[in-house]
Amino acid sequence: MDVIFDTATGQLSIDTGHLDPRGAVLRAMLDRHGRTIVLRGVEMRLRITANGSEIFDLHLPPEGVRYKQTNQDVLATGIASWLPDQQIEIRAWCRRNDGSEVTAEASFTAPRPAQPYPSWIWTGTRWSAPAERPEAGDWQWDEGALGWVAAEEED
Repeated sequence: MDVIFDTATGQLSIDTGHLDPRGAVLRAMLDRHGRTIVLRGVEMRLRITANGSEIFDLHLPPEGVRYKQTNQDVLATGIASWLPDQQIEIRAWCRRNDGSEVTAEASFTAPRPAQPYPSWIWTGTRWSAPAERPEAGDWQWDEGALGWVAAEEED
């Protein structure tokens, strides 16, 4: 997931593509359009909540650091973790060196992992077979039989 400040338009956007059911890799980025950008006085913040509880908070520059300029697109990275079906809220802002501020928000329900078989049931945290898996041995699910069958050994 990318939070991108476009230095040409002054707009801040949140790209929620590439989401995983259990979280996302985050990047705080600049769209510099190939130029070196003066960052004196620029600040960014990204806060993420899952079901109302804060799970990620990034403030740039970090405490004790002062930005001068950059020829890099990615300012910082991080990882946010959540669970499938949680309601995710993202709020970002960027204060430019002239003191003006832009904001962006996004929200979504965290996706579920792909259902492995049509008969499997969502338990609230994972997909479960409709029949208990035997403990001993090597088993695989047979959707046609709606049950576990002994796995065939490969040569």
